[in-house]
Amino acid sequence: MSTDPVTITTAPPPADSLDLAGIAFHAGVGDGGPAPQTTVDSPEPGLLEVTVRLPGGRSGVTPLTLDWQAPIDRGIVYWQPDWGQRRHLPAEWASRRSVSLLRSAPVGCLLDGADGNVVTWALSETLHRIEVRREGIREETTQFRGTSVVHVPPGEEPYRVVLRLDRRPVPYWTALREVAGWWERSLGAQPPAPPQGRKAAYCTWYSMHQTLTAAGIERTTALAHDLGFRTIIVDDGWQTADTSRGYWYCGEWEVEPGKLGDLAAHVRATRAEGMAYLLWLAPSLLGRRSPLQASLGHLTLGPLPAGDADILDPRYPQVRDHLTRACLRLLATAELDGFKLDFLDAWLVADPPPPGPGADVSDVETGVELWLRELHEHLSRHRPDVLLEFRQNYTGPRIQRYGNLFRACDCPMDLVDNRTRTVDLRLLLPGRTVHSDPLLWDPAAAPEVAAEHLLGALFSVPQVSVDLAALPDGQREMLSFWLRFMDDHADTLLSGRIEPIRPDLGYPLVRSRGAGELVAAAYSDLPVRLAGGDGPAVALVNATGGASVVVDLAPGTRADLRSMVDCRGRAVDDRPRRLEPGLTRLAVPRSGLVELAISYT
Repeated sequence: MSTDPVTITTAPPPADSLDLAGIAFHAGVGDGGPAPQTTVDSPEPGLLEVTVRLPGGRSGVTPLTLDWQAPIDRGIVYWQPDWGQRRHLPAEWASRRSVSLLRSAPVGCLLDGADGNVVTWALSETLHRIEVRREGIREETTQFRGTSVVHVPPGEEPYRVVLRLDRRPVPYWTALREVAGWWERSLGAQPPAPPQGRKAAYCTWYSMHQTLTAAGIERTTALAHDLGFRTIIVDDGWQTADTSRGYWYCGEWEVEPGKLGDLAAHVRATRAEGMAYLLWLAPSLLGRRSPLQASLGHLTLGPLPAGDADILDPRYPQVRDHLTRACLRLLATAELDGFKLDFLDAWLVADPPPPGPGADVSDVETGVELWLRELHEHLSRHRPDVLLEFRQNYTGPRIQRYGNLFRACDCPMDLVDNRTRTVDLRLLLPGRTVHSDPLLWDPAAAPEVAAEHLLGALFSVPQVSVDLAALPDGQREMLSFWLRFMDDHADTLLSGRIEPIRPDLGYPLVRSRGAGELVAAAYSDLPVRLAGGDGPAVALVNATGGASVVVDLAPGTRADLRSMVDCRGRAVDDRPRRLEPGLTRLAVPRSGLVELAISYT
């Protein structure tokens, strides 16, 4: 009986796939393309590195398809960096995403209900565009299938890409951390952010939007410093008199005199309060009403969807030079500490026009990387400790080399999304400095309710964007206490080994291990398991929304309650108490904290 052709997403794996210890693998380039060569290495049991090579002399872009299929075994959850709270197990026909220097990362992890790794895949290609065509269940075989199409650029040199497949029985967070280490060994290790980048930051965006004034920023800076903030990020609006929240006037990056006046004097006044100063820029954008349309308007990739700005084409050296000069001028003349670089992902145009006369590279991603390298080198020569913030999703393994602060994607007032997004970043950026999206809450809320926004961002550097002058005393006390706690425990919270359980449930319990210390935050009424090796110091944070936390103490473990405080840091129980092995429900106030001393008996 004849049948119609199957669709591209449900086509079966190629019949000539290789059998790699139970994983079917195939590499191909389509009709008439150069035949890829495949070699396989197993650095340790359960780990495969599949290397695929194409010969040089490619006259055009070559789509290289890597297709694999593995037993699902006990897998019930799928983690990938784009999905945030959506961590179900997809079908192969319902999963598709694009990856490149400017978006996401080529990695995914199938895990079981106990957070154990089933199979984690990753690609070594971190610059050029990858179409992840499938990453889900194939109904016909009940196996997990992954298909990635790498758009290999033209070139005379041979091309090489490695598919890493990890089936070792380790926690999924260990598998992801080791993928990050694998990328780092290939691309080169990067230094951590300067210490200033690890301090709490106040951002003007949600609280002020584009209605900025120097006086208003300086008043807010004084309040922020008293509460424990050490960085201010002045967001969009400083460069235009417009307050419509559009991008009509982007491109020149000159200060609007009616807002910030003398930028250098304003920055000096702000830094005199003990605050670092970062300025927002959207380098990819050229506003439709910018005077620079006359000189750069023909060097664009197309318009933003809203139609108020065009997207500059980084394949042209005059575009890159303009952007570098603008940033360096601002940094040097105003003695800024760095920049919040926004809209880099606008450069990820689906179908860019062919490069015209004067372009010195053929693809957009290479042009962006050239600019980022030039920018980083120039700014670092002027200020070696320059701070550069990148926003999710342009936080992948290659682009990380040019920034040092990595912020969760915009999620105003969504504490669950802020939690999942910051934890996602921590899983793939070990050793790097992750920032929350600016926190926003109701100034009329009870302090313990407002605190839950901070606790959702506990394992990142908190950015806050509420009207500090409007906060009631209870919220001010709460904010001051938790900022102090986060600063005191920064090494554990920001650099410790993070262990977030059950991504499919939104990480209801997150643990981070530092030197002799464990900080655990319960976001749901689940038992927090503790054993002697977790100590000697343990801090349990009650972010459940209730008034208690359940501790599950392992046999042979001794735990002494040292202190318990509410969301403002006020002691509520200072009586010494020993916990017995097994389950104990502690009456920890909502958004409060209990500290334990843990050891083996």
